[in-house]
Amino acid sequence: MEKGPMAILKAMILTAMIFMVGCAISSAQGAAPAASPATSSAIPPAKSDDAGQPPSAVTVDSPRSELASGKVGLVRGVLKRLDPIHDQLLIRAFGGGDIRIAFDPRTQLLAENTSTQLISLPPGSVVSVDTVINDGKLFARAVRIGASEAVELNGEVVRYDATRSQLTLRDPLSPKSVVLRITPSTVVVNRGQSAAAQALSPGMLVQVWFSPTHSAGNSVNRVEILAERGNSFVFQGRIVAVDLRSRVLALSNDSDQSVRDLAFGSLDPDSLRLLHEGADVSIQAEFDGERYNVRTVKVMSPNP
Repeated sequence: MEKGPMAILKAMILTAMIFMVGCAISSAQGAAPAASPATSSAIPPAKSDDAGQPPSAVTVDSPRSELASGKVGLVRGVLKRLDPIHDQLLIRAFGGGDIRIAFDPRTQLLAENTSTQLISLPPGSVVSVDTVINDGKLFARAVRIGASEAVELNGEVVRYDATRSQLTLRDPLSPKSVVLRITPSTVVVNRGQSAAAQALSPGMLVQVWFSPTHSAGNSVNRVEILAERGNSFVFQGRIVAVDLRSRVLALSNDSDQSVRDLAFGSLDPDSLRLLHEGADVSIQAEFDGERYNVRTVKVMSPNP
């Protein structure tokens, strides 16, 4: 083995080469971890974008989903307040009570002015609201408003207070009575003939038109007396239901396309045999202040 200067020089060159190779390897290994964090740091922004989706985006279709089918009710009254934060309508019903009704984007607004939006309805607006029970709450399926503030109502007279000019009606669509104000300009009609307001008595069936405003206090424009105790009526149409237990039948009346409930408690056996679903009959009934009582029944001959 060489021990001279050449050997020493070769040893120094070999050592330098080994050192350079080692540095290169070390540099390559150091670059790999640097690339890894760069790749890793690129992933969080993607996750951040996913997380940036608004939480409501998942449930945005939920409020617009189909409403469960069920019985549709009607609430009529004056809008006291619209709460856009809690999505509620506060309505002063014509029965006299305040009712809260929920709404959301599924609620339809039916108005003559198609540009009107539900949230822009001002307090004092006269509204009719089709309601259903949704998630245990009263929900507005549709809200109707019109250019005219005149409201039509069918009901039974509870009392008329002439000293206070107040007419109290029982509205079949409301659990509470409706209090209306009779004015000197109120028109009262009884079977086509002009009548005085004093003719209004308990038990009468009437149809009224009134203006439900806070200042006027539900002022009545017109009252038509439809029936009073002792009046006789003839109904013609098809029997759609017969309840033998309560002894009441439902008749689809041809003249006004309404369904009338008629009591047949005092009919003779021969007349009773004529009462069955699908029968076309002519019935003479008397109004006793609460209901129509059947007096005679005649089967109508089918049209040739």
